[in-house]
Amino acid sequence: MKSCMTKNLEYINGNKENRIHDEKKNFDNENDNNESIINPDYGDLYILGRIWIDVLKTALVGENLKLIPVVEAAKKTPADLLGSPKRPPPMKYTDLSLYECPHYEYKDYVESTEKCPDANVKLLHRYLLPHIKTYRKKAADCAGEIRSKVKQQCASTCATIRDAKKQFKDNMRDSNNLPIRQAVVAVSGVAGFFLGGGGGIPKRLFFTTLGFLTGGSLCFPKETDEVFRNVTYCAGKKFLEMYNMLCGTGVVLREKLPCKEDMPPPPPVRKPIVCPPKK
Repeated sequence: MKSCMTKNLEYINGNKENRIHDEKKNFDNENDNNESIINPDYGDLYILGRIWIDVLKTALVGENLKLIPVVEAAKKTPADLLGSPKRPPPMKYTDLSLYECPHYEYKDYVESTEKCPDANVKLLHRYLLPHIKTYRKKAADCAGEIRSKVKQQCASTCATIRDAKKQFKDNMRDSNNLPIRQAVVAVSGVAGFFLGGGGGIPKRLFFTTLGFLTGGSLCFPKETDEVFRNVTYCAGKKFLEMYNMLCGTGVVLREKLPCKEDMPPPPPVRKPIVCPPKK
């Protein structure tokens, strides 16, 4: 009897504890709801705002309109899914299948790739070619400018040297500078005499003559040319006379013809004589 009463008391006490625990839990839930209403969470505000924006957009512009454009990837074709066909190995006609033509498929694939102008262009080549063209054009322009400047400088230098040479010749051939011209010819002969020293009389004679000819061609070109021609003609004539005497031949030089400048001027043109008319 006591055991039954004890069990009943324990059961009643357990029910009371469960009831008290449930009441506390309900009270805590009510407090949480009140706090959430007083202090709403930011996540709830975002959800409410998002729902309000979607409803407003649907009501104004419709459901299919997208404010932000979306770019979708291109759909792959069956050829892309299968991949580019590989070159089939050589086969015998007995090994070929009846319903498949790998060689023709590969041939069609090669022809389709050749139709594209950029099929055989490498990616690195396509990327570097514009930059290389730009730098090459700049280098060619710089080289052209440098070449033109060098040509202009060379032309100006040559013109300066040519003018200086012409001016020097004009000064050395001026009739007012006759003493200077004679002194230059004498100095040239003396310089040739000293340069030909140490080799005997023939060497001295040759270098002295060469010095006089050099100075004379610079200061007296016409007179030097006449002297050289006359001396050469006379020396050749004497040499042929000696050769004819020794060998008994009759080789002779033709007579020296005068130059056009040494020829007398042509006579003046006479007026034609008009015959009297016949009677």
